[in-house]
Amino acid sequence: MKEKLTKLYSSKLNAFKLIRDTFPNDDLAGPFLMSPNILYGKQKNKLMIIGQQTKGWSYDHKNINNQLEAYEEFNVGENYYASPFWNITRKLEKTLGNDMLSCAWTNLNKFDLDEDRPYGEYEKAIAELDSILIDEIDILKPNICMFYTGPDFDNRLKDIFTGLNFIEIDGWNIRQFCKLGHEKLPENSYRSYHPKSLRIQHLEERFISQMRNFHLYKI
Repeated sequence: MKEKLTKLYSSKLNAFKLIRDTFPNDDLAGPFLMSPNILYGKQKNKLMIIGQQTKGWSYDHKNINNQLEAYEEFNVGENYYASPFWNITRKLEKTLGNDMLSCAWTNLNKFDLDEDRPYGEYEKAIAELDSILIDEIDILKPNICMFYTGPDFDNRLKDIFTGLNFIEIDGWNIRQFCKLGHEKLPENSYRSYHPKSLRIQHLEERFISQMRNFHLYKI
């Protein structure tokens, strides 16, 4: 798996360089590259999390190995503070019967801007890398994809997955939580609010309960 990911990212070196060369004086951390730990492949319900962007990261667009090492050292939030993102992800792993720290994690934006979401021309340039997500999913072959991207990124997802269907889940506003249908996604693919929003809007327990029901009866 790591060999395939390394080959994929190495093929994108010029694209990473173009972004850094386009904005040489801006704080663009990345690229954010995956290197899942050994637990991921051992899970019955392999879980892949897709976030928005990092909040600061390693800077080395010329060295793939350095970026993979940064991912491995972070180890899907093992020693990170208990943010809603990782706290809810740990609950989701447990709900699915998976080992802790066993998910794979990627982000839609391969670079962050000033430790936040890229905007305007920055986002437009970074979106040129979006097709990498299709390759990452193809390599990792997850059983479950959870997009923590919220409705604000739906148009980006539509551009990546042509013909993407947003399928309503009973009892939920489709902006809050929905199922995703596309041939390049596993059957159990979902898009929810970002975990911080789930917590702020008091939807966290309901979200975990819904995923527990899917696990018991569908997944």
